Amino acid sequence: MVTERDIAVLIALDQYYVLSRQLLQQLCFPSDNDGRATRRRLQFLVDARLINRQKLLFAHPNGGSPASVYFPAVLGGELLAKHFDSSRYLATNTLAPIPHHIPHWLAVSETHIAFDSAVAREEEVEISGWVNEWDVVNKDEQSPDKRYRLYSLLRENPRLVCAPDAAFLLSSKGHHKVFYLEQDRATSGARQVAESKTKGYAAMADLDWQLRHFPMSNVKPFNVLLIAPSPKRRDLLRQAIKGKPGAHLWKFACVQDLRPDTLLHAPIFHPCDGEPVPLVRRTT
Repeated sequence: MVTERDIAVLIALDQYYVLSRQLLQQLCFPSDNDGRATRRRLQFLVDARLINRQKLLFAHPNGGSPASVYFPAVLGGELLAKHFDSSRYLATNTLAPIPHHIPHWLAVSETHIAFDSAVAREEEVEISGWVNEWDVVNKDEQSPDKRYRLYSLLRENPRLVCAPDAAFLLSSKGHHKVFYLEQDRATSGARQVAESKTKGYAAMADLDWQLRHFPMSNVKPFNVLLIAPSPKRRDLLRQAIKGKPGAHLWKFACVQDLRPDTLLHAPIFHPCDGEPVPLVRRTT
């Protein structure tokens, strides 16, 4: 029998895509101190084919034995669609993550959770429509032929694409601004990141492409938030992107600063030039 906590697990995977058992326990089973109840319900959902599991493919960068990760399943999306009477869940991404990209997807999920935790403390700030790279952007569109993803082909010849790791709309007091996410794990050189990423975002800004993803946006330009694993890596990327097309769009922070009490209002986001700024300025 599917329980309310099982529904919470399905919602969490729909929202974040790839989650470890520890993250699911934190989100859905906060009182399960030893993880036993979490493991039992996850096994039930896997056996019922309501969620998918990748076994023994991921070792956390902070150490520990390889562990399983979980991601959405078609039957789980169908159950949510029926439960909430909403067809949007039928468009949930159920593609298996590429094994060597699992640490990246978990890092994106942890950043997403950090943003949700920060916004939960606020009365006048909200995040609308967080979209991961493989998600369908316009899930409410009934025709599959009219649905599209975050990946954007901006120009055929010479070919130019932009593939953000995620995007979201941040709203505060009637202002709606788009942010694109680049989750860095220091697996590519800083110069390579700068060469491969900046032209696409610059072209998107010129075309107001963010309005395709979030028509409600009324603040220009959008920003690209690059989250680095350390302050040193953050500053290397700032220097590499400085002077590149659209460099003014980029803001850089490191994972350690993404705390609920600092993420929105503390000056933790560094431009290529100048002093760090907050994501949302407090009003007096």
